[in-house]
Amino acid sequence: MSTFNNIKSKIGKFNLKKRLKNQRRKVKTHNFKTARSAGILFSSPDEQSFGAVKDFLSFLSNNSMKVYALGYVPSKKVPQQFLMWKGINFYCNTDLNWYHKPKNELIEQFIDQDFDILFDLSINEYFTVNYVGSLSRAEFKIGKQNKNSYQDLVIDIKKNESVNYLIEQIKHYLNILNN
Repeated sequence: MSTFNNIKSKIGKFNLKKRLKNQRRKVKTHNFKTARSAGILFSSPDEQSFGAVKDFLSFLSNNSMKVYALGYVPSKKVPQQFLMWKGINFYCNTDLNWYHKPKNELIEQFIDQDFDILFDLSINEYFTVNYVGSLSRAEFKIGKQNKNSYQDLVIDIKKNESVNYLIEQIKHYLNILNN
């Protein structure tokens, strides 16, 4: 990592820590029966992983949940094929400031939503996705184990690092959680 990128990373992390100090979040365990709203956060979709996210969104909607999805595409423009899906919003590098902090109103609205559950379906680690997930006011946060884990339920998917497998594990663990 270059010195400039290292500085940008440190400034971004400092800014995130500063915002997290002022944040108060109610933590509560939810499962598919108790949750009424969900946020889905994901990154760098390809056709296969995007299909898995859409299927999971449908699964949650069919379980009477109000669902919002936000995807990060690490490029200057969101590919056209991703823009036509209702209930799924995207952001890209043009929606970030110079140290990769999201600067889009849509992203701030997602962060401020009082979701019962936030599902982080990101396989790759990006500061901007970690930023959004960390600041989310969701009561229960679920995602893959990584070095910047902010989740309340961390799932190890080292044996199969795919969105499909992560969703399968999320379904498994939430079905056995009793509240």
